[in-house]
Amino acid sequence: MRNLFNFIIRNSHWLVAILLIAFSFYLVFACNSYQRSVYLTSANRVMGWTYAVANNVTSFLHLKKNNQQLLERNAQLERDLFALKAQMELKAEDDSVAVEAFVVDTTEQVRFDFIPAEVVNLSFAGPNNFITLNKGASHGVRPDMGVISQRGVVGVVSNVSDRFSMVIPVINPKFRLSAKLKNSENYGSVSWNGKNVRQAQLGELPKHESFQVGDTVITSFSRIFPKRLVIGTVSGMGESKDDNFNTFTIQLATDFYSLQDVFIIRDALYEEQKTLEETLQ
Repeated sequence: MRNLFNFIIRNSHWLVAILLIAFSFYLVFACNSYQRSVYLTSANRVMGWTYAVANNVTSFLHLKKNNQQLLERNAQLERDLFALKAQMELKAEDDSVAVEAFVVDTTEQVRFDFIPAEVVNLSFAGPNNFITLNKGASHGVRPDMGVISQRGVVGVVSNVSDRFSMVIPVINPKFRLSAKLKNSENYGSVSWNGKNVRQAQLGELPKHESFQVGDTVITSFSRIFPKRLVIGTVSGMGESKDDNFNTFTIQLATDFYSLQDVFIIRDALYEEQKTLEETLQ
């Protein structure tokens, strides 16, 4: 307490000056309407700017949480979409059956589920590109799971740790996927020639296969991906290694330069199908 009194005594002239200045400002703004209106306007602007900055900071701090919630919501929408497609297919089959001795079970379990994940690393260092995701075995991820973005196919999970997984993307020479043109029944194979990360090649199609620039390329038979997932669009003819087949250049739907969020496909029937098919190998 003695130190406080000594401080006030030593700086009494400054304290008196501050009090007088504050009282002067009070008289100016209290007794003059013009100065008071200028003060209130300026104060409102400062407070408005302060609130805007505080709101932006708060929004930034919650950005990651909001983004995760959005990913989970998108994953749920993907589940609902595949469930709706499954019901439509069952309905079409039911309408086409003339014999009514068998009843289609409409309560069949939805086959595909989706795990939202974030890209934590993406390598464009060479032809053997890879992607690292922040979801691993503890989240239900295992090798040979398909990975898609909100726009199209991304790749296939190759290796998994407890909390991370590595993906072989479409833009890797090791990647192969059965595919076809949307309005065709002829199947081919999608691969990458190691040149352009925005393009891939759809080959092994019959020579008579016709196309138009902009035709959609979708998945066909695959143990990993559902049917009719978008891969990209035809941008022109490609170089074919066999004169008996056509090769098309396709513009990939997924932009790997800006890829941040993906969905890992979990197939409830994968193990059953894999085990059955391996009995003939």
